[in-house]
Order: sequence, then C-alpha cells, then structure tokens
Amino acid sequence: MKMFFLIFLVLISPSFQENLQFSSAERSILLDLKQHWSDSEFLQSWNLNSSACNWSGVSCINDGVVTELHLGGKKIGGTIPSTICQLKNLTLIDLSNNNISGNIPGELFGMNQLLNLYLNGNMLSGEMPKQIQASQLRNLNLSENYLNGSIPEDIGNLKNLVKLDLSHNSLSGSITNKLFQLHHLRHLSLSSNYLSGVIPDEMNLFSLYDIDLSHNQLTGSIPKGFWNLPGLHALDLSYNQLSGDISQSIEHLRPRSTLRLCSNKFSGRVSAEFVKLTHEENCFDESNLCTTSKNLSISGLPSCSSGDEVQKSSRSKHLIIIILVVGVVVAIQIIWIFYMVRKHWWKKQCITTQSGWIFSLIRKPSSKHNVKDELKLISFQKLKVTTEDILSSLKAENIIGNGGSGKVYRVVIDQTGNTYAVKSIGHGKKSGGRAQKEFLAEVRILGSIRHNNIVKLMCCISSEERKLLVYEYFEKQSLDKWLYRKKRAVSSGQSSIPALDWRKRLNIAIGAAQGLCYMHHHCTRPIIHRDIKSSNILLDSEFNAKIADFGLAKILARQDDDPETASAVAGTFGYIAPEYASSFKVNVKTDIYSYGVVLLELTTGREPILRNEQINLAQWALQRYREGNSILEALDEEVIEASNLEQMRSVFKLGVMCTGASPSGRPSMKEVCYVLQSCRDPNV
Repeated sequence: MKMFFLIFLVLISPSFQENLQFSSAERSILLDLKQHWSDSEFLQSWNLNSSACNWSGVSCINDGVVTELHLGGKKIGGTIPSTICQLKNLTLIDLSNNNISGNIPGELFGMNQLLNLYLNGNMLSGEMPKQIQASQLRNLNLSENYLNGSIPEDIGNLKNLVKLDLSHNSLSGSITNKLFQLHHLRHLSLSSNYLSGVIPDEMNLFSLYDIDLSHNQLTGSIPKGFWNLPGLHALDLSYNQLSGDISQSIEHLRPRSTLRLCSNKFSGRVSAEFVKLTHEENCFDESNLCTTSKNLSISGLPSCSSGDEVQKSSRSKHLIIIILVVGVVVAIQIIWIFYMVRKHWWKKQCITTQSGWIFSLIRKPSSKHNVKDELKLISFQKLKVTTEDILSSLKAENIIGNGGSGKVYRVVIDQTGNTYAVKSIGHGKKSGGRAQKEFLAEVRILGSIRHNNIVKLMCCISSEERKLLVYEYFEKQSLDKWLYRKKRAVSSGQSSIPALDWRKRLNIAIGAAQGLCYMHHHCTRPIIHRDIKSSNILLDSEFNAKIADFGLAKILARQDDDPETASAVAGTFGYIAPEYASSFKVNVKTDIYSYGVVLLELTTGREPILRNEQINLAQWALQRYREGNSILEALDEEVIEASNLEQMRSVFKLGVMCTGASPSGRPSMKEVCYVLQSCRDPNV
C-alpha cells in the first residue's frame, strides 16, 4: 500500500506531467518531419505505437528528451523544414549525404543547445543565413552543396567552433576577418569555392591544426599571421592567384607534414628543410621556384644558384623578355605593312579568337583562276593533308549526314590512313547569311580552344562559294543514335544495335559536363553553345563524349551571369530554355537547361519531345519528380538495375534541377560536374 502511494505521488507530480507532455510534443514534431520526408524508407519505423526515443536515428537523454538526430545517408529528399528547430534540446543534427535541397532555415543557427550540425553532401542552395547565434556550436559541416553568396560576418559569433567545413560550394567574396578570430578553431576548409581578395593577416587562430584554402581566387601574399600559429600542421593554399617572394613568406613557418603552395604566382627559393617532405604531401611550382636542397628528386624543384648568380639569371631573363617583346613588335609591323601593300588583290578576313587572330586570306575571284586555286586551307592541328586530298573525297557515297548548315562527309586520306569528318557549308551559294555566320563561329571558337571533351577542328578550307570544316572523325557517331536505336532500326529496316549501358551513359554525361564547364568557367570569356542536344554529342571508340557543332555558339561579353540579348532564338525545339524562347535573353544557364534535357534523355531513354503526350521531356520529368514514387517508373527499364538505381535517380533529379523554370535556380556546370563525379565515385 505504501509503495502504491509513492507511485501515485510520482505520477501526479508536476515535473513528471511536464516531461510527459514535452515528450508527446517532441514525438508530434518528429512525426511531422516524417511526413515532410515521406520518400525516405528509413523513417517508416517512426509511428505512434512506440516511444520516440526507440525510433531509429533518434537519441534521448535519460528523462526522454530528444537530443540527437542521426539521419545521415538515409535517402531523405525535399527541404529542411523549420519545424526541426522546435526540438529545442537538440545537440546534434546529422542530415549529411542525402538529397535535400532548398535553403538552410535561419532558425537552425539560433538553437542555443546545438553542438554539431552536419548538412554536407546535399543539394542545398542559396546563401548561408546572415544571423548566426548558435554560440555553443562546435562542429559545422556545410560542404558539397550549392551554397552561394559570401561567408556571413556573424560566423564570428561561433566562439566555440572547433571544425568548420564550407568546401565544394559556390561561395564568393572575401574571407571575413571575423572567421580568423575564433580561438578554438582547429580545422578549417574553404576549398573549391570562388573566394577572392586577400587572406586576412590579423588572426587569433591559436588552436588551428590544419587549414585548406585551395582552389579559390585568392590574391596577395601569404599573411604573416601564419607565422604565429605554433600548432599549424597542414597548410594548403594551392590553386589560387597568390604571389610574392615565397622565401620571405615561409621563412618563419616551421617544416610541417603538409605544405601545398603550387599553382600560384610565387617566386623565389624554397629552403632545404621544406622539401624533405614527400612529394605527395607538398607541392611547389617548378616553373618559378627553386630549392637549396641537394636532393632534387624529392621536391621536383630546380636547384637555386648562389645569390650573385640568381641576380644575374634574373637580369638575363629580363633582357631576354625585352628582346622578345621588341622582336614581336617589329614582326607585327612588318606583317602589317606586307598586307597593306598587297591589299589591292588580297581580301583580308580577320576572325577574332581568344588566342589571337586567325587570318583567312581569300583571293578575289578572277577569270584567270579556277575554283581550286581560290580555296585556302588554314590548319589548326598538325595535319598532313592538302586541299586536293579533301576535295577528291567529297562524293555522294561518302555522305554521312545532311544537316541544316550543309552536308557532312566521311573522308579517308589514303596517304596517312586517317579518317576525318568534313562539313560543307554554303556549297553552291554565295558566302554570307546564316551559313557564313556559322562557319565563322566554328572557326573563331574551335580554332582557339582545346579540351578533351570538345571536338577538334583540324582545319578549314574556304573560298567565296565554298566553306569546308574538317574535324576528327568518330566511328560511334552521335549519342542520339545509341539512345533511340530501336526507332532508327525500325525506320531503316536494319538490325538494332546493343543498348547503351548505364556505366557508359554516366561517363558520357560527365564528359559532356566537363566540356561545358570548360567553356563556361575556364575560358577568358564564357562561351555558350546554344544548341546542346544528344545529336551534338559525339562518341569516340571508348564512348567518351565530345561536344560538337559550334555554328550557333556565342562568346559572352562579360564573365558575370547577366543575360545578353540575342538577335534571334537559336537551338532545337525541346532543348530551348523557356526564358530564351520568350525574351531572347541568353547566358550560361541557357546551356544548362539544354544539358539538363540530355541528362533526362540518358536516364529515361525518352526523346526531348513526347509527341504522344503532347509535352516536352522536361515538363514530363518534373511531374514525375513531384509525384515522388513515379521517379522509378520514369527511368529507362532497359538499363536500370539494383546496383545503379541510386545513381540513375540522382542524375534524373539533377536533370530536373538543370531544367528548372528559373535560370537562377539551375546549378552551374561546376556544380553539375561535382554531383556527377560524386555519383560515379562516392569517395570524391
């Protein structure tokens, strides 16, 4: 009886009732999260029949209060609802390596009890929250997302932060000084972003153990603040635009296990004590640095001369540079005079390219010269062919394509045994109009860029009546012929070729993305293709992708994302971005939309226009994406297997993101490449 009375007192006590009500409220919040993330099978065990503390991924303290959510890698999609912040006692939130998109709720950074926040490996976009008040936070990982904007000043409020990882995003602007005032910070990674400006010199990072600022756009010299960090074990500043005398920059740094300074603009000498490290653990630039070490095989750097010899060598280099500059100026003047003198019988057509000027000299027509004499060949690669070699093979039996701009021939040069694809533009017509513009666009762009995933222009041959473009030849032809082989086999009466397996499709997607990434991000001015489609992606013997047909390509005037106005809409129906079709506004996001359609073709096996359903593939895919479970039904049944299901789902979702209605919501090609590489190589 006494025991029963004690139990009764406990049950009616205010604290017990408060905990019971609190536990019920937390369970309700968790069930709301389950409903919000309904596509995750992992959360199906959360139900009303058991305590929330017994649910998978949920941890509680003794009195039943939820303190940790371990939901990393659980195939959760959708966004992060702000209701998660109502779990006031959370000390850990792990949502890493899922398919979560959208913005980061600002309320997350106002949770006073939160110690660890892991949101890395998702598809989060937008800017980081500006107001940060989670002063107890110790570990923050937002890497491998699509975050943009600058690092907020309020990051300095995280006084207890030990590890911060913001790498592999699209953050820009300068590094705030507040970040370098965090006394407890041991691990800092800001690599693979677009951060610019100088590295803050005033730093109180007394506990810092390693810092990675590589693959950004940082300028200036190595700050002296690094000299006073006794615990610094690893420093990676590679792949930036840092400069200055490296000997002065690192003379106060003690040798450490990792010191990576390559791909910058440093000069000077590296002392012997630094190059004792293995080559895998450090990197320096061989082109503008030298070392005092006798063991040159370790560092890969040349040996430094004595002080006088170094100065003498420097003076010699300057003298050589001056002589070269003068020589180039004189040569340019001579060439200019030569062409001015001969101007009365030569027509000069100058085509601007990124690497300089390509001169196409076309003799004016004369009764004394036949068509063959009027043709001029300009080579862009090492090539052992003549105009006659090409012209003699332009026969009807060698035609392999017939597009809007002209016929395409397969040409085999007997002397070399090499095979080329020759596009004839404007044959039989006066040069000018669309054909002339497409010819100039191809020569202007392909004559100046080089990339493994962009088709090589070998040479061009031109006269007033004929324009020929000679490319490398691809036996596997174009991607669309492999994706829609059954349809072509029925129409042609030929036997069907084998299906293109998923591994090849993913590699093709990555290759094409790398080619576009080079055009958008690594050229002096961005190049937009304006006609990305599966028929313009060629395949070599190993099914490596090559972007082709640059007749509609355009070089943008600026590096920013502001759209430019085109004179007319160019491209192919089904691949054209909606804003381009309605307003003639074009930028790199126009290409990304078209590329997204290609991703949807690769994952679904469907053509860009679904004529039976009177809808385009992008709209059709978006409907399936919103329905959640319909994604599986949308994937190409010919190649889908249990082993590649998640890869196909991820690439399908990426295609939906790339074909979003709003250009600003589409990822950059750099971000696309990273997602695709992560699909193929999970450890990237």
